[in-house]
Amino acid sequence: MDLSKAISDVQKAAQADKNGTGQNHVELLEAIRKLSLAAETPAETLMRMRFEATGYDELLIARIMRLVTWTGICDEAAERQYRAIEETRLIVTPGHAGGAKHHFDLFFPIGANLVEYMKSTGFHQFPKKPQQQSPWEAIFKMGFFEFFAANQDQRRYFDDYMAIRRKGLSSWHEVFPMNSELVPGFNQSDPQAVLLVDVGGNWGHELQSFHEAHPDAPGRLIVQDLPVMTEKFGGKAPAGIEVQTYDFFTPQPVKGARAYYFRNICHDWPDEDCHKFLSNTAKAMTKGYSRLLIDEYVLPNTGAPIRGSSMDFLMMCFCSGIERTRRQWEDLLGSCGLEIVKVWGSRTDYEQVIEARLIE
Repeated sequence: MDLSKAISDVQKAAQADKNGTGQNHVELLEAIRKLSLAAETPAETLMRMRFEATGYDELLIARIMRLVTWTGICDEAAERQYRAIEETRLIVTPGHAGGAKHHFDLFFPIGANLVEYMKSTGFHQFPKKPQQQSPWEAIFKMGFFEFFAANQDQRRYFDDYMAIRRKGLSSWHEVFPMNSELVPGFNQSDPQAVLLVDVGGNWGHELQSFHEAHPDAPGRLIVQDLPVMTEKFGGKAPAGIEVQTYDFFTPQPVKGARAYYFRNICHDWPDEDCHKFLSNTAKAMTKGYSRLLIDEYVLPNTGAPIRGSSMDFLMMCFCSGIERTRRQWEDLLGSCGLEIVKVWGSRTDYEQVIEARLIE
């Protein structure tokens, strides 16, 4: 639906709904819903509601499709006739289908048993092992990352989803203008100087993205991860990038880099663990020169948006993780001898980039 028409329909329905009751009120709510659908991007619609159904009898499909068409994933052309739209085509791509499998296959069993878990053990946000269990561990009988090692199909769904989750959004090095903020002042007199270290960087996609955007940026680019990831490179690193095996709970071997980058790492861990590995990075930084870049949600201290708040609840149930508020980030970084220079990014409902330095 055209956005202007949707706004006009809401205005007309609001004028007709004098008492907040009856059919006029129903039509106002429906007009508001359609306005929301008109304003959403296809990816936002799928993020809000995922639904799949196929291979069943006509009546069952019709009953399911009443909900599917209401959510805006496809159009209802006529009675029991449905038309694919952009959202429909998007949801069957590997990344979005993987997201649906990841959330529904894994979160539904947790949600269904959450009350029983709380009755039997109490709710443990950050369980002390082995006496306490997270909701995930209580249901799946193993840790989050252990589960993916043992269930390769779910690992593939997860990886497909992670690969597209931020598609259409600005890259981290656009949100934080790395090339204009940190390349100036880089120590180009040392041919071994490191510009950027991607800590726990998996396949190095973020370094590749930066290198492709700024091929002439000086300095070494290093991606670090555990052996289970670095061995997959087979000795062949992406062009312009070095691969280094590293456990971030041990001392950081790269000293005095211009920047150390963590993407969606801290939200997997409670403050106690984050303090350990961020302190390892802080000890490797050079005061007045090095920067720590953390690419994660920075929830407002009050009035947090639904997307970040929902992700926080998912992290709590899946891996005893947490999406932090601005104040929580300040406290955590301060405990490591770091201070926030600036939070980059204009949207609080998506990840932002925290720029931090050693406290002067």
